Amino acid sequence: MADVLWAAEDFSLTIGRQTIYDNTAVALFAGERCALVGRNGCGKSTLLRIITGAELPGSDSRITRARGLRVAVLPQDFELADRRSVAENIRDGLEYFFDLQRQYAAVSPHSPEHDALEHKLQFHDAWNTEVKLATVMEKLRLNPIAERDCTALSGGEKRRVALARAIISEPDLLLLDEPTNHLDVNTIEWIEEYLANCKCSCLFVTHDRYFLDRIATRIIELDHGKFYSYEGNYADFLAEKAAREQREDIFEQKRQSFLRSEIDWVRRSPKARLKRNMGRMKRFDEIAAIAKPVRDADMELLIPAPPRLGNKTVELKNVSHDFGGKPMIKDFSFEFAPGSRIGLVGPNGIGKSTLVKIIAGLLTPAHGTSECASTVQFNLIDQNRMVLDPEKTVQEEISEGLEHVYLGSEKVTVWTYLKRFLFEDERIKTRIKYLSGGEKARLALAKVLKRGGNFIILDEPTNDLDLSSLRLLEEALAVFPGCVLAVSHDRYFLNRICTGVLSFASGGEIFYTPGDYDYALEKRREREARLNVAVPAKTAVPPPVKSKPKKLSYKEQRELETIETAIAAADEAVAELEALFGDPDFFAKYGAQTAELQAKLEAARAESSRLYARWDELETKQRALAAD
Repeated sequence: MADVLWAAEDFSLTIGRQTIYDNTAVALFAGERCALVGRNGCGKSTLLRIITGAELPGSDSRITRARGLRVAVLPQDFELADRRSVAENIRDGLEYFFDLQRQYAAVSPHSPEHDALEHKLQFHDAWNTEVKLATVMEKLRLNPIAERDCTALSGGEKRRVALARAIISEPDLLLLDEPTNHLDVNTIEWIEEYLANCKCSCLFVTHDRYFLDRIATRIIELDHGKFYSYEGNYADFLAEKAAREQREDIFEQKRQSFLRSEIDWVRRSPKARLKRNMGRMKRFDEIAAIAKPVRDADMELLIPAPPRLGNKTVELKNVSHDFGGKPMIKDFSFEFAPGSRIGLVGPNGIGKSTLVKIIAGLLTPAHGTSECASTVQFNLIDQNRMVLDPEKTVQEEISEGLEHVYLGSEKVTVWTYLKRFLFEDERIKTRIKYLSGGEKARLALAKVLKRGGNFIILDEPTNDLDLSSLRLLEEALAVFPGCVLAVSHDRYFLNRICTGVLSFASGGEIFYTPGDYDYALEKRREREARLNVAVPAKTAVPPPVKSKPKKLSYKEQRELETIETAIAAADEAVAELEALFGDPDFFAKYGAQTAELQAKLEAARAESSRLYARWDELETKQRALAAD
């Protein structure tokens, strides 16, 4: 069995009248990537804070922690050091390696501690901290903003900085709370690749079902204070959870049947009160004390019936727009068909929000026109949802001084409306500042959906919603008779709802593909492949046709004759540098030159690879010419 990194037994925690953990147990093991799932507000983020030591469990809980365990965390509400640059904030994650280097320099070269520190330095490649920094910043596309002050960053940029700071430390256990929020698809795909290949173990909370399905090796569910473990990915979890609940329901049916028969026996038989039957009575009491399975109620997500749309909705004609001289949208024409559900995708900062504002009539394009039919009523749910007053109660925020909410022709009380969004009595009277992130997301959704409208625009609607709420939102949008425009990086969500996808490309070009996100991605790759093939053929006049040469040119022949000698020299240079790194006393002799020598080794390997490729190219060409 793998080593235990962190474990809890008799795990309990109560906050107010809510039981977060109910005398349960959970463990995390080395080498696994665990997803933590559960309803919003059930205690997932609290568990991450307990693991880091930022919060304490109940007094009777027994916590086991591996010796020397290093934990790095990306919380939902992270902080960056203001008045410091992006690179400086990320460099904070390298402090462990800097500390190892300081310890290594301070101890005697002949001490056991020296050998242990050298092993750690080699294991983490800890002499190359600047290489680590440059690599992570490049992969998360932070190089262009490396020297910018963090106060000037967007939400997505700040999250990438915080993520880089967490992963660059190469901890034993990496904790990620909603790591894909506000990140574009390319960044999410890189994170997936990184987690699949990194040495650390990982526990993450996410609503992104593709991310969950591709990365998780085990799923831990927190359900009404109890932890349940499922081996495998998200698809395995759904099947096993259904099977578990079925077993619980069968047991509950048998329990109720037993209790009914025993109650009947007690009522009919005076012998039930005799001492010899006390064992039977005790068993009855034990079975009666077993709690029945608790099932979560689903949010009753109702989008009000929209006003009727005509044959025309919104039409864009030759729309172009730029920002600071940079083209955001280039000569784009598109008409939204009534009943269509369109996904809008592209990297952060490419112009999606600009296009949304033009469609909604909030921004006039620099060129072209946006025509909106008189029957269209927009309902825009932006990235920041809607500003919620933290001092108001949930009821006050929704009621706006009224007792009822009108959903098309339906009239319901504010209390009834909020219960549809899973707000219990005590939470309805709770101030917004005390709600969880998921509860705030549900409240904002409840507030914005009650406005109605027949053209709904959703900007990152899946952020902070739990998996059950996401499924209900998808189902509600799928049957909505009006138009839907969804800006999202959630691939699973887009596949569930889209009838077509608008994809941003470089230079402000936007391409429309009918169908779901996967089909749009396939077509985008085909388009990029065609562009890559077409790149060399840019001349207006085709070059004159020449007779095919019968042999290599003089220059190519000379290159082929000398290339083997060059390959041998390059291989020798690589071997010498590799032998240097293999020296047991390498760090004692060359520690200060590690970065320089590493760069030389990489350059020598690259040169060797280039020469081998060129030699193969020339040999192949010579054989082909000889065969003609």
